[in-house]
Amino acid sequence: MHSVEREFRTTQPLTGEPERRPSLDVVPPARPPRSVLHALVTVTRASTTPVLLTPVVVGAALGWWESGRFSPVGLVLSLVGMAATGWGLAALHDYYDYLLSRRPGVRGAPDALGTGYSLLWYGFLPPQIVRDTGLILLTVAGLASVVLAVIAGWPVLFFAALSFLLLWAVIGLPLRFGYRGWGLGELGTGLGIGLLPTLISYYVQAHTLSWLPVWGGTAFGLLSLLLFFNFNAVQIRRDWLLHKRTLTVNLGLTRALDVSALLLVAAFVLLLCMVVLTDLPLLALISLAGLPVGLSVFARLPREGQSAAAVARVYRMGGHAAVLAAALFVVALLLD
Repeated sequence: MHSVEREFRTTQPLTGEPERRPSLDVVPPARPPRSVLHALVTVTRASTTPVLLTPVVVGAALGWWESGRFSPVGLVLSLVGMAATGWGLAALHDYYDYLLSRRPGVRGAPDALGTGYSLLWYGFLPPQIVRDTGLILLTVAGLASVVLAVIAGWPVLFFAALSFLLLWAVIGLPLRFGYRGWGLGELGTGLGIGLLPTLISYYVQAHTLSWLPVWGGTAFGLLSLLLFFNFNAVQIRRDWLLHKRTLTVNLGLTRALDVSALLLVAAFVLLLCMVVLTDLPLLALISLAGLPVGLSVFARLPREGQSAAAVARVYRMGGHAAVLAAALFVVALLLD
């Protein structure tokens, strides 16, 4: 972490006027949203929805494959709950980051990806709208979880409440442990968007639990976690200026990208072990095709001096790998 701080102090001093630097210091000019829909898509990071929903889809497929039962209503409610949770937390995440940037002694920075924080930074949206959007979406997610609990049983509400508490504590007061460093926020996020949604979706279909969704939730939860880990890599300079000690800030960009590649490989190793050590069809190994998709971008990534565009490609390709692996996995179960 100290080496990262020294690097940023030389490129972006915390006093005086900021220097214009290449690489991750370059921030594209922000543009106002073209419509209300465009603003909502930006604030909620709706483009990441397919990755968010992969644990839910995989959990439902595993529950159907193992039990022979399928509830379309349960699947739809699970998808709605997961999407609303992800969208709402994304909006609140940008809202709280914006509040941090306005605190005395904190120097903020524009957003390198054009998220809701960027719209707030440039004054295109009032902070209250972003906050209220997040709270409304989380309310929708809570209602979906209550209905699911009525349909499938109380364990759904237990897992949903645990997931919400973990995800809220990452960014919300009084804990806000996602800002304290050393992987606490990443661990909570991985459990909240990966393992627990998989268990919920599986239970809604099978009305029981087994070790199979634990395997699946861990493997595909890692792939979902990579989306947020790589997002933090793109935003590493902004997070450092906001005094957020995410794991990428602690490690530094180069080592964080190494960890990203290791997590990607680890997710697919877990997927391989799950297929080999359980009764899943060997055809499910076709989901390993997502690994070269995710790793391909690292082969063209320079070891030092990574640009914002290069790190953004890592962010996007990690999402593509997760969606491809989940789609092939579900297809294999359907064909079996």
